Amino acid sequence: MSERYLAPIIRDDALKESKMAFISGPRQVGKTHLAKRLLASPQNYFNWDETPFKKKWIRDPLTILQETGPGPIVLDELHKYRFWKRPLKGLYDRVGKDVPIIVTGSARLDLFKKGGDSLLGRYLPYRLHPFSVAEDTATSPDPDHMEPRTIRFPLQDLMQLSGFPDPLFSGSAEKAGRWSRLRLDQLVREDIRDFRNIRDVELIKLLVELLPDRVASPLSVNSLREDLQVAYATVRDWISVLQSLFICFAIPPYSKKIARSLLKEPKIYLMDWTGIADSGARLENVVAVHLLKTCNYWTDIGKGLFELRYIRTKDKQEVDFCVLRDHKPFWLIECKSNETTISPTLRNLIEQFPKASAFQLTLQDVDRKIPAHPIRLIQVERFLSMLV
Repeated sequence: MSERYLAPIIRDDALKESKMAFISGPRQVGKTHLAKRLLASPQNYFNWDETPFKKKWIRDPLTILQETGPGPIVLDELHKYRFWKRPLKGLYDRVGKDVPIIVTGSARLDLFKKGGDSLLGRYLPYRLHPFSVAEDTATSPDPDHMEPRTIRFPLQDLMQLSGFPDPLFSGSAEKAGRWSRLRLDQLVREDIRDFRNIRDVELIKLLVELLPDRVASPLSVNSLREDLQVAYATVRDWISVLQSLFICFAIPPYSKKIARSLLKEPKIYLMDWTGIADSGARLENVVAVHLLKTCNYWTDIGKGLFELRYIRTKDKQEVDFCVLRDHKPFWLIECKSNETTISPTLRNLIEQFPKASAFQLTLQDVDRKIPAHPIRLIQVERFLSMLV
């Protein structure tokens, strides 16, 4: 597997500025591979699941430096230790200017509530996502200069295999399906249990299995509550856990300054979309993951605050995605599969945001601007190649 897209950024950003690099992302997305590629000395890798390291860390974190070589050290899955923040803060305050520190985890390290002292100002967060259509370390897409790039992973392959390294590089739909099932079982029985003391493992697994049919639609927590026969607050809490572990992510609605806006539930999407049966929903999910990856990347490297939303009005007009840049609509995006007729909703809403760019995505081989409206009708794969 080649070097991931975050590698040069982490080298030139966090490590160069003597900040800890926090790399979070879904399980099996390639965090350990990325971290090890940043090492100058192989012995500088430490995993919390290894007993010798665990004992040394609990006794005195400084002792691990006695066996390290030059360059960064990697602390993998350190957040599994209940009080991980306090000793990490102590280690950084004592040697952080001389020893670059990389911390990885499959839960959101900035949101993980275990631990006491704040690490604010001592680290920079980076979120690693699955592979995308044109992921490359040689080029870094700029939000103000979007150009199509070389396709590395065809959309058809991603649709069938997902963007996770193991199933994607296997090239086999059967192996991808098996990988997805085993990963889900591991997530439910290990990660969720470690992250939060949840006893109803089978019920939360059922919740995860129900989500693919809810993708691309406003999520009704009440409907899930009825299916699972648990309290509303319980379902809401479980979904929050699933988001913290990067199993799914929610896109909330955007409503500010939109005429006849209607606040609705967020739409839910999955990091591993291979369980989504509906082809249209699966395609929209792939687009959502690409957009989220790009928003996270540009935010993490300091290009601004980029957020992913959707729009739905009281007239039931809806645009699939609205990318915000510093709280203002930057892109409006409609995903229409094979449709090449411009969406009336997209035409109407773009008039409210003349500074935003609008795209209608289609599987058809087209790329043209609509003369009467500032809308670009573009093939999905070509559009995705302009993203991170």
